[in-house]
Amino acid sequence: YCRHAYRRDPTSFFFDPKNAYQKLYSLTREQQADAFIATANLFTDAPSSQLNAELCLGIITIARSKEQYIRRAVGSLLEGLTDAQRASIHLAVFLAQTDPHQHPIYNEPWLKSAANEIVQYNVSDEEMARLRLLEESPQSWNKSMYDYEYMLKACLNTGAQWIMIVEDDVLAKEGWYLEAMRALETIQVRTHDHAWLYLRLFYTEKYFGWNREEWPQYLACSILVFLVAATPLVISRSPSRRLRKHLSNVSTAIIYFFCLPTTILLYFMAGRVSMQPPQAGLYRMDQFGCCSQGFIFPRQIAPRATDIIHQATNKHQYVDKTLERWANNEGLARFALIPSLLQHVGSKSSEGSKIDEGADGIWNFAFENYR
Repeated sequence: YCRHAYRRDPTSFFFDPKNAYQKLYSLTREQQADAFIATANLFTDAPSSQLNAELCLGIITIARSKEQYIRRAVGSLLEGLTDAQRASIHLAVFLAQTDPHQHPIYNEPWLKSAANEIVQYNVSDEEMARLRLLEESPQSWNKSMYDYEYMLKACLNTGAQWIMIVEDDVLAKEGWYLEAMRALETIQVRTHDHAWLYLRLFYTEKYFGWNREEWPQYLACSILVFLVAATPLVISRSPSRRLRKHLSNVSTAIIYFFCLPTTILLYFMAGRVSMQPPQAGLYRMDQFGCCSQGFIFPRQIAPRATDIIHQATNKHQYVDKTLERWANNEGLARFALIPSLLQHVGSKSSEGSKIDEGADGIWNFAFENYR
């Protein structure tokens, strides 16, 4: 039973990686995204520029050796939007190639009909030469940092109140825009306009397991559960001859020293996500969030975030870890919606050159339960 019930919980002893990463809801969104892009390919007119848009949606994309996930990323983000919602978004697709013609989507009709802006490098010859060196490097950390800074600046130039930066290997759930905007309104009320860093649109549950730092609390709770379960048996057995007849000392010892401890152990083996599943909603997530698949920044914090990323470029650091370190030092709150509004479907993680099998390890399991 446990191997079946908890096979998709990455915090569980019974986690089954061979079956846990099965696409469910993602398949539906892929089909809807494909249909949207197929329709967009029939049009050649570019959407009007949304320089007064409420949200700048920036997508950083690079040419990949196999599948170009950017098509489905854009399709899933735009599919299902109302006309008013689409009009409030300035979609900027950043072709993060020193030669953008090398990106397979460069001449595809849907790109011009879907994006409000196609961002390309506009830098000096000297800077372009440096970028070519970073592009050819097998370790992509530094260029990822540079591109993120470049995308943030491009979105700042639009004047949008909110800046959303996503990687090109994600899928968005239907209705993501409305849920995200409602969450942003709630955050503004909760923070009383105090500075906060971002609304996280993606996380992975594999970091939500039992924490070593909390083992004293787990031990205390286990002892309490043992006492609560064992005490009634002791009290009722003492005066009752009939109960003592059916519950011998051996039977009682088995219950005390095998059944109860085994039950408690099984609880922890089942996994924290299964035993203590978080309710859907908006939460502070100052710890254990991963990775940089999607954030929404308030405009007020974006210039400072840009500076922090700039300072960390060329230091072999990652965007998400750089931002987390800064937020911890400054005491900036971070928020996330549970379940995730995005799913990571790429074969290469944001951790530089690390390759995953499918999107294994960087996956939101609750996303697949959407209907």
